[in-house]
Amino acid sequence: MTAPARPARPDAAAARSSIADALAGMRRDFCAGLDARICRIETARLALGSDTEAALESLQFEAHRICGVAGSLGLDDVSVEARALEDDVMQIERKPLSTEAQAALNARVERFLDLLEDHLTEI
Repeated sequence: MTAPARPARPDAAAARSSIADALAGMRRDFCAGLDARICRIETARLALGSDTEAALESLQFEAHRICGVAGSLGLDDVSVEARALEDDVMQIERKPLSTEAQAALNARVERFLDLLEDHLTEI
């Protein structure tokens, strides 16, 4: 008995191109979803003074998700900044923030939002 014929292997360049196309599509999808993420982060930032614990949890959650996805898609600047924001939020006690702490976190979140908004142009 003869062994079944092996299927032809795709050309390496074609395979790389196919992967690059798939990643580009996922990157576009990620960037297309940034509006909703920005709104959730902005809502959490605005709630820092009234519902600190929920706001911090929301900021941490969004930063964590963005960090992982952005890094996988080659958006290293977004991933690094998201991780830094997540780390900053994790260090904050879940109690009402002092005026200084709230101002510092607001500034940190604003810088992150500016970076995300810069990537909206990639859609």
